[in-house]
Amino acid sequence: MRVPNSSRPSRRSPAGRRRLLASALVLAGVVAGCSEAPAGSAGVAPSPMATAGSQTPEDRVSPDPEDVYSEVSGQEVSTPCWSYEGPALFTNNISAESVSMCYGALELWGELYGDLIVPRTYGTVFGRVKVEPVRVSTTDSWGAADLDGAVDRLGEEYFPAEGEVLSLREPVTLDGVPANVTRVRGDGLHTRTKAFISVFAPRTYASGADPVRFFLIAVVTPYKNGDELIQQVIDTWQWA
Repeated sequence: MRVPNSSRPSRRSPAGRRRLLASALVLAGVVAGCSEAPAGSAGVAPSPMATAGSQTPEDRVSPDPEDVYSEVSGQEVSTPCWSYEGPALFTNNISAESVSMCYGALELWGELYGDLIVPRTYGTVFGRVKVEPVRVSTTDSWGAADLDGAVDRLGEEYFPAEGEVLSLREPVTLDGVPANVTRVRGDGLHTRTKAFISVFAPRTYASGADPVRFFLIAVVTPYKNGDELIQQVIDTWQWA
């Protein structure tokens, strides 16, 4: 399912490679990468930053660590095709070449301490917001005249290969353009939310040597605020 114009090295897990083989016949032009991480190492979680200011020690209330680590905003992500604001504690280390071709990947690298996943710049990938452009030649081969047709096509093999489909269609808009949210049951031990936003951009963009118009946005998180993360992407998304 890899888009031929991508030169990025793959860090796909064995589970991800199995999904790749399962869906290759349908999505010859999509780069998958939504496999969830296995369990990490256990330990004692470091404390998040305590509240400060003019409060006295008696007035201060320690925040829930997960509320701190799962903040959905704080990091601007942009390409020549689109932009949005994502989680500040997700890592953005995608190459400049991939950005120029309108790929995006914020990844939640971290370590497991008991039941809490603490964001790091190393460790295991537990979540992501990943944007994949799909070649026009590929979407044309689907025979899909509109977004509903594209979602139907993805629903035949691609979405089921990523997990049990919980909800195929949830209509939304991305910067005024009709889009769709599909939710699947993630098979990662710590995954709480796994969803895909499908959308045809308002115009065709260049991605390397190939024009693209369809985008598939994967949202995976181990935190309890998965709906908030999905909504954050939707609310802050802008087309270039």
